[in-house]
Amino acid sequence: MSPFEVVHGYQFRQPIDLIPMTPNHTRMSESAASFASHIHDLHKKISNQIQKSNANYKAYADLHKKVHEFNIGDYAMVWISPERYPLGTVKKLHARSVGPFKILKKIISMHM
Repeated sequence: MSPFEVVHGYQFRQPIDLIPMTPNHTRMSESAASFASHIHDLHKKISNQIQKSNANYKAYADLHKKVHEFNIGDYAMVWISPERYPLGTVKKLHARSVGPFKILKKIISMHM
């Protein structure tokens, strides 16, 4: 299966007709119905493959992920993205983090 077939739904240089000849035409040709089912099956297969690939990427990324658990009384630094600063005030050497802040209460546990 070529990428062209995945994107366009047919192999290169093959004439395909899916549109009925007249607007009130209710019957669809046998070849058009089989082509439509082929495209539907092809998209399902590709979607399943993408989901499987994304699951593999997630499993690999989760191996390297660190879960930070903070307890009440601990101190933590907070990273601030440049979008949070007022327009025109972000400089190259400005601090990107603030703190340390004391953890006052625990809202949610981040166990995976």
